Amino acid sequence: MIGAGTIINPILKVVTTVAILGAVYVFIVKPVLDTTEDITGEVAEQTRQAQIDAGNASEEFDLNFAKDRSESFASSLRTQWPQAAREVTNCVRQADKDSKAMQKCEDFAHELLTEGQSPRNFSLSYANSLSAQGNTGGAAQVEKCVEAAEFNVRTLQRCRDLADRLLFP
Repeated sequence: MIGAGTIINPILKVVTTVAILGAVYVFIVKPVLDTTEDITGEVAEQTRQAQIDAGNASEEFDLNFAKDRSESFASSLRTQWPQAAREVTNCVRQADKDSKAMQKCEDFAHELLTEGQSPRNFSLSYANSLSAQGNTGGAAQVEKCVEAAEFNVRTLQRCRDLADRLLFP
C-alpha cells in the first residue's frame, strides 16, 4: 500500500530533523563557536601585549642597570682620572634612553677603570720618578704618550711599557 501518508511521513521526519539540527546550530553551536573565537582572540591579544610589556620592562631594566654601573665607574674614576670620569658622564648623557648605547658606555667605563687606569697611573708615576732622577726627556716622552693615548687602553699599556723601559733599563 502506497499512499500519501507513507511518503510524506519520512520526508517530514527528515525535514524536521534538518530543521532541528539547523536550529541547534544557529542557537547553540554558532554562539559557542563565536564566543570561543572571541575569547581566543582576546587571549592572543593579551599574550601579545604581555610580551611587549615584558620586553619593555626588560629593556628599561637593562638601561637602568647599565646607567647605574656607568655612573658608578665614573665616580670611581673621578679622583684619579677626572677626564675619564667626564668622558663616561658625557657618554651616559648622550645615550639618554638608548639601552644599547648605554651598554656601550658601561663597557667603556668598565674598560677604563679595570684596564686603563692602572697603566695610566703607573706611567705618570714613573714619569715623575724619571723627572726626579733628572731624566726630564724620558719623563716628557712618557707624559706625551699618556696624553696622546687619551682613553685608548692598549695605547696606555704601551705608555706603561715605555715608562718601564725608561725607568728600569
